[in-house]
Amino acid sequence: MKTDFDVLIVGGGLVGLTAALACAQAGFKIGVIDIAEPSDQLADTHDGRASAIATASFRMMRALGVADALVEGEDSHAGPIHKILVSDGQAGKAPSPLNLFFDSAQISEANDGEPLGYMVENRRMRHALHKQTKKVKNITWIAPVRVASFEAGADKVSIRFEDGKVLSANLLVAADGRNSFIRKLAGIGVSSWPCHQKAIVTTVEHELPHEGIAHELFLPSGPFAILPLTGNRASIVWTETPRAADAAMALDDAQFSAELARRFGNFLGKVWPIAPRWSYLLSFQHAKSYTGERLVLIGDAAHAIHPIAGQGFNMGLRDAAALAEILVQARAEGRDIGSDLNLDLFEDWRKFDNTLLTHACDVFNRLFSNDVGPLKHARRLGLGLVDKLAPVRGFFMREASGQIGDLPPLLRGEAYREDRV
Repeated sequence: MKTDFDVLIVGGGLVGLTAALACAQAGFKIGVIDIAEPSDQLADTHDGRASAIATASFRMMRALGVADALVEGEDSHAGPIHKILVSDGQAGKAPSPLNLFFDSAQISEANDGEPLGYMVENRRMRHALHKQTKKVKNITWIAPVRVASFEAGADKVSIRFEDGKVLSANLLVAADGRNSFIRKLAGIGVSSWPCHQKAIVTTVEHELPHEGIAHELFLPSGPFAILPLTGNRASIVWTETPRAADAAMALDDAQFSAELARRFGNFLGKVWPIAPRWSYLLSFQHAKSYTGERLVLIGDAAHAIHPIAGQGFNMGLRDAAALAEILVQARAEGRDIGSDLNLDLFEDWRKFDNTLLTHACDVFNRLFSNDVGPLKHARRLGLGLVDKLAPVRGFFMREASGQIGDLPPLLRGEAYREDRV
C-alpha cells in the first residue's frame, strides 16, 4: 500500500536529525515531526551543553556531510580531544597522583591518527544538522505539530495530529527524548533509577591553552569535567548533590567563578565563565523494549544515562547508524522495513551494548561519587594500575573512541553509495 513516507521520525533533535540524514542518504523518504518550529531550536539559549563525539561517531558525521557544516571559513567548531586525564580528589586540594592517562598517540594505528574524539557545542551541532537537512531533497520537516495518536497496521503505520491531519509510513521512529510521548502511547515501560545528583553546565574561558586535554576529576559529590572546546575555552560539567547544585546556581558571578577556581586549580591560569549556567537533574532510564508494532525507539527515548563518560549522544548516533543499515539490508532482501523481523534485528544489535554501557556508567558513578575511605583508596589504586597496563588502557581508549564492536558502515566513515540506495 502507498504511504506518504518510508520513515517518519518524531523528534527533530540531535539524534532524530542524524537518523533522518542517515536514512535519507540510504535512499529512504523521510518525514521529521517536531513540536517546535525548526528555527526555535537554533537559538543560542536553547541548549548550553556540549557533547563529546567519539572518533567513530565523527566519521559518521563526515560521511553525512555534517562535519563540513561545522566549519565556517577557517574556523572549526569541533575541538579535538587528544588526551584524557582521569583523577580522584577533593575540591581545593591537589588530586591523587594515582591517575589514569589516555593519549590518542598510543592508539594512532587503530584510530588512523585521529584524536580520541571531538567536543562540539550542541548549538553548533544543531546548526550543522539543520544546514545539512536543508540540502537533502528526501527529508521533509513537519513542524510545528502535536501528535495525538498513531495506529499500526499490517502494512503501514498512521500518525494523527491534533489538527486532524494524518500521515502514514512503513516505519515510525521515536527520537523524542527521555520523556518520549510516542513511547508512552505505545505502552512501552521503562526501568529508571535516580542518581541523586544534578549537573551544572556552562562554558568558561581560560588564560592558558588546554592542548586538547579533557579532565575528569572525581570528587566525593560527583565528577567535575573540563572538556576542551575550540580556542581557550572549555565546557564544564560539574556534578553535585541536588541541594549543593541549587546553591551553586544561586551564587553571583564572582562567587561562582571562585567555586570553579577551587576545582580547577591554576593549571589553566585564570578561569572565568562566558556563558549562562544550566542545571539538569540526572537519572538513568532504559526502555524495556526498543520496538513496538512498526515502531523503533532511538536515543534518549530508548536509553538515558549519566554524562560521566560522555557516551549518551554517541549511543544515540550508534542507534541511528544501525537503524539505517538494517533498513538498507531489508530493502536489498525484499523485506518490509517495518516488519517484526527487521525490528528484532535492530533490538538485538543495539540493546545489549546499550544495557552494558548504561549499567557500567551507573557502577562507575557510584564507585567514585563518595568519600568512603576503603573505596577511595581502592579506586585510586585501580586507576594507577590500569594506567600501567598498556593493553587494558588501549582497550578503554578504543572503547571511548567508538572502535569496539560490530560497526555499521556509517561509523566506519563509509557513506551510502548509489549501488546500495
